[in-house]
Amino acid sequence: MSLRQAEQLAEERLRLLELQASLQRSELADTFESWEKRKALAWGARIAGWGFRLFAQPKVRWFVATTLLSRLRRRRAH
Repeated sequence: MSLRQAEQLAEERLRLLELQASLQRSELADTFESWEKRKALAWGARIAGWGFRLFAQPKVRWFVATTLLSRLRRRRAH
């Protein structure tokens, strides 16, 4: 194998390695993005569950309703 052929082969290998690295970086970024979405959805579901359990308590429902109604009355009075 001549020196010129060896250089061309090395350049081709380098180009292929760079393409492969680029592909792996994009796949990794997509994976991290999907994990972040999953994490955000899990947090949202957890908070929604807490809210549902909280509003299942009659005293809490009445407290929230009376607070909102009193604020609406104050706005109408002004």
